[in-house]
Amino acid sequence: MKINKNGFTTLELLAVIIILGILVTLAYTGVTGYLNHARDATYKDFEQSITTGVTNYLIDHTGSIPNEGESLIVDVEKLVCEGYVDDLEDPDSSTKTCNLESYAIVKRNNDTGYNMDIEYSACLKCSGYESPACSNSIEGIRRLKADSTCEVD
Repeated sequence: MKINKNGFTTLELLAVIIILGILVTLAYTGVTGYLNHARDATYKDFEQSITTGVTNYLIDHTGSIPNEGESLIVDVEKLVCEGYVDDLEDPDSSTKTCNLESYAIVKRNNDTGYNMDIEYSACLKCSGYESPACSNSIEGIRRLKADSTCEVD
């Protein structure tokens, strides 16, 4: 009896499909992990930009520095309007920014000699992320907001 062996058997096709499925799964998890890492790095960069921007803002506006033992909130949209921070485009949504709800917290601790002890933290609120600093209560703290003439997304 002669068997015609021109094509693949069902078992061979099934093995190829299973191997391809494993390869696609590995590639997908690798790419997803890379994208998540890149997004998280972007959020950390945004927090650093906010901190740097508020530092530069206070260097230029020394009258806004809080008194010893006090704190100050500076909205990110104010920093964007005045050119201290670029728009923080949300990595999860290219049509949104993280400007409107984000802010910097400036806390002035006890000064030592001629040195001011100022602590900065950034509260970044994006569609898929919220900084740990956002959990701090900001009730009753003086807040600097953007002028009404400023238009920020």
